[in-house]
Amino acid sequence: MRFRLRFWAESISPPEILRHGLALLNEFSAGVGVALFEDSMTDENARAFRDLAAEGVEVVFWPLLPCESGYFPGEDNIAEFRELTERSIEWAGAYGVVPDMIAVDQELPFSQMREVLDAAPLERVYRAVKVCASNLGWSRYQGAKRDLRLLNSWIRERGIRTLSACLPWVALEVESTYEVIQDMMETPVMGVDWDVISPMVYVSMIVGMTGGLISERDANWLVFAICLALRSARGDTAGVSLGVTGTGVFENEPVFEEPEELLRGVEAALAAGVRDVSVYNLEGLLSRGNPRRWFEAVRGARPRVPPRSEKVVLALAAGRNIHPLLGRLASALSTVLKSHDR
Repeated sequence: MRFRLRFWAESISPPEILRHGLALLNEFSAGVGVALFEDSMTDENARAFRDLAAEGVEVVFWPLLPCESGYFPGEDNIAEFRELTERSIEWAGAYGVVPDMIAVDQELPFSQMREVLDAAPLERVYRAVKVCASNLGWSRYQGAKRDLRLLNSWIRERGIRTLSACLPWVALEVESTYEVIQDMMETPVMGVDWDVISPMVYVSMIVGMTGGLISERDANWLVFAICLALRSARGDTAGVSLGVTGTGVFENEPVFEEPEELLRGVEAALAAGVRDVSVYNLEGLLSRGNPRRWFEAVRGARPRVPPRSEKVVLALAAGRNIHPLLGRLASALSTVLKSHDR
């Protein structure tokens, strides 16, 4: 079945991708989204990107900031992120490289993600609520959205497509007039004209973070439900990021052990109509004894609706009922704060 496929690469350099991953990427018609940091802009990396592009591999730049700056772009570091993104495009252009796409990784600031993920499973909900409540700030959120719109337009004017890799809960706001979850996450997504919105529905992490309260079966139904909602509202803009197959910046992410675990999520996404699939991460697969098994499983996926999870169905229904109330409360709070400021 035809669908766009790419692999995120966070801790492997472009020359290493060229040496160890090119054959598989070419054989299975897959692109690669490569993390770009301040010190990534070297001659060697530029030449590797040029060679990957010459081989027909979709090249996606994935700019990331230092951990102390938040790592992921959000309300407080948009200016720094824009500077890094513009500089990376100009740097690559000097070598004749134009990326096919820029990926904007929209997650909670690194320190907040660390605070939540480092907690025991039963404490994570409390910490997440505390962090999200502290992030509410409608004027800051709107300012960040304006800045992201400007950056998105600047990128697209140069013939480069854009992708928002967002948290799964954010994608649920595609159905709503409120943006309270995005405000709490400090990640404006829905008000920006991205070419692809790719919620990160990482099944292995969802299962691990909840201590198994949400099972793999539940999480794969969540993949289907989120993809279906996004596809219904946004059509071909809908994508999904799945995994995980290797650890990343947090160093303790729960990972899949077998290709079949990843395959079930891909099948669910395809069944929901999504045709843009990203897998995190390439280096995790290349470190396996037989990475080809994983590529074969993903590329051979066919649409298949996963077993229904009543737990997730009820949770989403409850969320849809509660969400307007949260939106109205957040709006009222913002009005009160504005009045107080005057």
